[in-house]
This record gives sequence, structure tokens and C-alpha cells, in this order.
Amino acid sequence: MRLIDLYILKRVSWPLIASMLIALSGLLMERLIRLLDLFANRGGPLTLIMKMLAYLVPHYLAVAIPAAFFVGILYASLRLSSDSELDALRATGLSLGRILAPIASLACVLTVICVIIIGFLQPYTRYAYRALVYLVTETSWNSAIERGAFFSGFGGKTILIGDIADGGHKLSQIFIKEADEGNGTNKTHTVITAPTGDLTNDPFDFSVVLKMYDGYRVELNADGSTARSIKFQELQLPLEAVSPQPFRQRGDRESEMTFFELIQNWWLNNPHIDASDLSAEVNYRLVRSISVLFLPFLALPLGLSSRRSPKNFRLVAGIIFLICYYQVLEFGNNLVQHGKLSALVALWLPFLVFAIPSTWLFYAANKRVGQDPLAMLFEALGEASRFVSTRFRHIFRRGARSDA
Repeated sequence: MRLIDLYILKRVSWPLIASMLIALSGLLMERLIRLLDLFANRGGPLTLIMKMLAYLVPHYLAVAIPAAFFVGILYASLRLSSDSELDALRATGLSLGRILAPIASLACVLTVICVIIIGFLQPYTRYAYRALVYLVTETSWNSAIERGAFFSGFGGKTILIGDIADGGHKLSQIFIKEADEGNGTNKTHTVITAPTGDLTNDPFDFSVVLKMYDGYRVELNADGSTARSIKFQELQLPLEAVSPQPFRQRGDRESEMTFFELIQNWWLNNPHIDASDLSAEVNYRLVRSISVLFLPFLALPLGLSSRRSPKNFRLVAGIIFLICYYQVLEFGNNLVQHGKLSALVALWLPFLVFAIPSTWLFYAANKRVGQDPLAMLFEALGEASRFVSTRFRHIFRRGARSDA
């Protein structure tokens, strides 16, 4: 029996891993495009992109794991059913419940992983990601220097820029007065002017370097007795980036609290956090985590089909249903946050509508050997899709003949 369990887990694990990698890669690539746009417009070290993407992995894992688990079970059951392996297993006396046992064990493991990610890991990574976004958007190389205005934030230097282009990297009509050196009559004033310059960021830290071309550096004594002028073709001037104000503390938002912190604030009736937000966050995390346990009860009966019935239609229908279910939970979470509905109606009711029919479908498939409880539904959907496609082809051919 152990060999059968390992075989079933193997048939589920490979599509699960593949689906999770594909989903995670797609979600991260979509966010990478946004981050590249942010850095192109704001500037900053590109190494921060990798840190920001790493902080987003737990958030996207919580989305990818249930979807990949559902697709893995559905794909494996479709293959076992179409290859008649499922019939052979049941002919040996194995019930559908016994076949589900290793998958249910995997569901328990993935549920624990989702609880850890959603309840404890995501709050820290979400806060760290927002802190990095704040750091990038508020550092002085992007927002401090303005066209035609004096700025004195870079290590005591006073800077005036005539024009700014290329997202703040191309500068022109540059005037810089450095901090005075010495005291009294020995004080020295230093002024740098240049027609053009480039503002660059070191790719490994937050240091900023201003490269100026074909300019002059003038040093003048305070009493005007001595002066020195130097013409340069290129001058690199390191600028100490102005640090923004410290980012807020973690926990100011309920989404950045761990599960235990949410329970504590709800129990103590924290006046600084809305009770509706706390209720929505707690129940939303619970429903998302527990939903993983019921995915096998829907995916396995959904994959029971004959060789002649279309497989792709069931796979697409299952994915669409899962997406709709999680969208309903997201919508319910928003309703609870705004106080429109209680968590029992907006979150737990959709969960029961998902869990109870899924459990019944599995019970019906297990009790009636060789019967597909969803056969009539998918046959009707298949007939409807064939009718629609036939009508479209007929309309297209009639339009082509009329044009001819």
C-alpha cells in the first residue's frame, strides 16, 4: 500500500510543482515590470529589486500553493482516469477514500504551510516590502532636487539645477556651492559650475555620484585676497544621500500583524484599529487556510471522466471555479472591512457553499463506483459550447460568402 501511496503522491506532486513554479514566476514577472518602472523613474540601486521580489515571495506563495495543489490533483486524477489506472485501483478493492488518503495528508501539510505563511510570515515581509518602497520613493536623489530651486541637503552642499531630464539622471546648468572650510579670514568658499552632468547611483549601495562635464571649480578666500579657478573636462562629486524620515513601526495596519497579534488586539479592543478590519483580517486568513483542506474533495471527483469525454474542458472549468471562489472571498473581505456584512455571511458562508458541495461530490463519487457525478453537467456544457461554436462558424461562413 505504501507503493500505491507514493505513486499517487508522485502523480500529484509533479504537476503541483510545475504549476506552482509557473504561477509564481508569472506573478513575480508582473511585479518585476512595475518595480523596473519605479526604479527607472525614481532611481536607486537595482539590487533592491531582488530584495523587494524576495519579500513578495510569501505573498505570492499563499496564492500559488492552493491553485497549484488544485491543478495538480485535477490533472493527476484526469490522467489516472483516462489511462484506466483509477479503475484498476478500484477493482483491487481500494475505495476512492483510500486513494485520497495520501492526497489528504499532503493537504494537511500544505494547510500548515499556508497558516505559517499567511499568519506569521506575510506580515513581516509585507512590512519590509513597504519600507523599501518608502525608501526608494523618499530618498533625496529622486525628490529633493527640483528644477530652478536651491537645495542644501547633500552633506551641506547648496545645489541649483537649471534643467532636469531622463527621469532625474540628466542635469544641465549646474551650480554647486560646497560647505565652507576654515574659520574667520581663512574661510574658503568653493563653487562648481558645469553646463551638463549625470546623476548616477552605485548599484550596491545608496551612494549618489554627480558627474559634471566641461565646467569650472572656483575657490575664493573670505577676504577676497586669493582665488583659484580650475577648468575640468570631467569631475565626479560624491553626494551623501539624504535619509528620509524613519518608516513607521510595524503593526500600524492589521495586514502587518501576525495572527496572534490580531487576536490580542481584538481581545483588548484596541481603539486605534477598527474592529471591522480586525474581524475581516482574522476570518479571511482562517478561511483561506482551511480551504486548502477541501480542495481534494472537489478536484478528485472533477477529474473522474471517461476516455471519450474532453479533459481540457474539466481542467479549465476547475480553474475558473477556483478563481471565482477566491475572488468571492476577496470581495467578502472588503465588505467586512467596510462594515457592510458580518464575517459569518461574507466569508464563512461562501466557504460552506464551497466545502459542503465538494464533500458531497466526493461522497457520491466514492459511493457510486464507475459513475461520474458531474457527467450530466459537463455533457450539457459541452453541448452548449459545441452549439455556440457551430453558430459562430455558420455566421462567419455566411459573412464570407456575402463579402465574396
